[in-house]
Amino acid sequence: MGDDDKAEAPSYVLVARDYADIAHLENPGVIERILSSSRTERVAYVSALLTSGLSKYALAGPKVAFAAMAVEALTDFGKEISEWIKERRIPEDFAGRPSGYQTWVELLQEIDSNPTDAERLRAMKAMFLAANKIDATEKEGILSYQLFQIAKSLKSGQLLLLKACYEAFRTGNFQRNEPLLGNLWQSKMANNVGHGLIALVEQDEKILVECGLLSPRIYNGGVMETNGRLTDLGIKFGQNLGDL
Repeated sequence: MGDDDKAEAPSYVLVARDYADIAHLENPGVIERILSSSRTERVAYVSALLTSGLSKYALAGPKVAFAAMAVEALTDFGKEISEWIKERRIPEDFAGRPSGYQTWVELLQEIDSNPTDAERLRAMKAMFLAANKIDATEKEGILSYQLFQIAKSLKSGQLLLLKACYEAFRTGNFQRNEPLLGNLWQSKMANNVGHGLIALVEQDEKILVECGLLSPRIYNGGVMETNGRLTDLGIKFGQNLGDL
């Protein structure tokens, strides 16, 4: 390699860099440095980011608020990681596991790019925790990583509907043998979620069915409320959320 090539080689020193960029490195040790850095260093990162000219931070007002949220989310995540390690819920070297490293990287990318969807971030953290449990088998880690990918694809409204379904399952608040008319189910869940909007439940329901978390409708558009209408995958997803 010549001097010119060396000069053009990228530097991955953890100063004034985009976390999403750093997260692409095949080196868990570098990722760990992000969350072990001090709050001052995180603020310095955000300050550098604001002056970097990145298109997603084009407007001064919104970009300051957005970056401040990213710092807070990163700080909170760092505290949670430390607590989970201290409580021996996850091992200290979790980033050395395949599922551990992948979920770690993708969570950092989510915090860096979209810290405003608190429900999705919480769901991703729950699946991260499940994938990295200290006693998790390789198969359990793979399943939890699949659930992590599903959580990553969902929006807050869909997650709130899923939580309402899981609560119905957990409390046994469902009809076991008789189908319920689809519009009645939507009205019921709209009230349970809290927004009261049937049309929004209808949109979110379709996504959850496509993801395999809710059972599909039966004849004449009816639904079976068995297990709160959750599939086995939906039940596992809800259990992971409850473990956070």
